[in-house]
Amino acid sequence: MSNNWCMEEHKNTEEAWIAWLAGETDIKPKAGEKEIQEFDDMEHTWNLAGTSYVWKNSNPDKAWTEINKEIEVSPGILKTKRFNFLKYAAVFTALFALGTVTFLLTRSHTITQEQMAISAPAMKIIQTVANPAEITSVVLPDGSSVRMNAGSTLKYPEKFTGSERKVEFLGEAYFEVIHDAAHPFVVEMKNIRVEDIGTSFNILAYPGKDRIEVNVTDGSVRLVDSNRKESAILVAGSNGKIHKEDGNIQVSNELSPNFMAWITRELTFHHTPLSTVFEELENIYHVKIEIADPKIAGISYTANFEKFQIEDIVNVIAKTHHLSVMKQADGFLFASK
Repeated sequence: MSNNWCMEEHKNTEEAWIAWLAGETDIKPKAGEKEIQEFDDMEHTWNLAGTSYVWKNSNPDKAWTEINKEIEVSPGILKTKRFNFLKYAAVFTALFALGTVTFLLTRSHTITQEQMAISAPAMKIIQTVANPAEITSVVLPDGSSVRMNAGSTLKYPEKFTGSERKVEFLGEAYFEVIHDAAHPFVVEMKNIRVEDIGTSFNILAYPGKDRIEVNVTDGSVRLVDSNRKESAILVAGSNGKIHKEDGNIQVSNELSPNFMAWITRELTFHHTPLSTVFEELENIYHVKIEIADPKIAGISYTANFEKFQIEDIVNVIAKTHHLSVMKQADGFLFASK
């Protein structure tokens, strides 16, 4: 019983010395005269191992060289000290290995994060105002160009990396994409994607609209609803609409008559309901058009306008259908006479 107690006390004292040498405590353990020589050997072994729990200052190759010298030079001492000496060396080597592995794992994670931060290109965000004086044009890193209508937002990287050339967009814009089959061009609008297959196309995707519309003038695109896994191919001269609520995709073999009018100011209406006429005028001229009488919305209208001012267009519509039109702060109000 007494021997077991002594062995346990010696073990605790030995652990306290290791903690002190490792810098885990500032309190140096006390020892009796019999233990002093043994702990001196322990401290000597620690010093040979590099004196540090920090991997940067330790030198395991040097440590083993020095330990081997001790063994060769002092064979007589080794007979009485060999067990304790190698025991401490094993303890310190284990501590060193643990510290090294911990540091390398932490350092590896840090380097990975740093490399990701360095490799990830900075993002640019272009936003157009509600009533622009002129159309905003952007040239992307690959040379592709984008013309943006009012109230639109384009987000793209300073440099395209990876397998895709991806941009994020809301609003309306005309894209002229430089084709690269190995790196497809993708326009993302939340869960809706337009994937270039070598083309020029117009996207109408304002947040308040119930649908996203794409008109393709050159090449072809794939219109994709990522949530519902629905898609359709649109070729040059075709139009595609995807309804946000149910994901239904409608494809037409004809372009929308006025999809480029916000750029060209050339409009064509052929038996078009005035509700649609007013919606397109709002989008092209950035004004608000209201009706005081719901019956006005269903009136069919046919006309062509080329580079007309909005004031002239609304006056022509009013005279054609014997309506009254009043100028308001943010647009026009139509009413029945």
